[in-house]
Amino acid sequence: MKILVAQRNPIVGDIGGNTAKILESMDHARKKGADLVMFGELTLCGYPPEDLVFHRSFIDSMELHLERIVKASKGLTVIVGLIRRNLEGGEKCLFNSAAVIHDGHLLGFQDKWLLPTYDVFDERRYFEPGEKTRIWNIKGKKIGLIICEDIWQHAGYVDYTRYKRDPVLALKEYNPDILLNISASPYQFQKPDVRVNVCSKAAKTLKCPVVMCCQVGANGQIVFDGYSVYVNEKGDLCQLAKGFAEDEMLVDLEAQVCPVPFEYDT
Repeated sequence: MKILVAQRNPIVGDIGGNTAKILESMDHARKKGADLVMFGELTLCGYPPEDLVFHRSFIDSMELHLERIVKASKGLTVIVGLIRRNLEGGEKCLFNSAAVIHDGHLLGFQDKWLLPTYDVFDERRYFEPGEKTRIWNIKGKKIGLIICEDIWQHAGYVDYTRYKRDPVLALKEYNPDILLNISASPYQFQKPDVRVNVCSKAAKTLKCPVVMCCQVGANGQIVFDGYSVYVNEKGDLCQLAKGFAEDEMLVDLEAQVCPVPFEYDT
């Protein structure tokens, strides 16, 4: 399986413009022979959307543009971050989610379990935490899918009193062939080191490769530095996307990729 990691710069509120970037990367994925293309957290609407989510027209627009993406997905699997309506009950009416699309069909959604509500984050104000996980069977591979914060708890970088669940451990019983994490991880000094360590810990626990798709740009007071990550089942760094720039990193799961030197600009 080949995966195109589409590290893009989505603009908050520009759902049409973000969709154009998504469709462009889908075309690039086909040309590069990728089976799957993945995008960052809330790429469809931009992160963080904040109180825009309270406007019904904002959610309606995402649903309409999602239909465009589904129709354009012939021959591809697409994983894209978005907001979806909560039709299952709970305190909040929305989920921070990832749509899983395959060959012109919407297969379903994976909702984010762990909602950061500290520092620059305020996700519990807007979203209901996800409760379910599953394996996505694509091209003969068992794929686990989680969203940003969901991978951090396991590596111990989040205060354990904040969350009671570990989405990485929840996937262990399914024996995934690969773990995908779509992310909107803000810049901090030496943050790429931390992301690699987080992915490495998950890879060693699940005994499978981990791919984290980050984003770049700046929305409001938050800067995103990119540096999407691919580590093998041993937790070794195999590929690192560009920093502070859009990039499309092609990951070939069948290739024997040697660990690479960990070098990046701060």
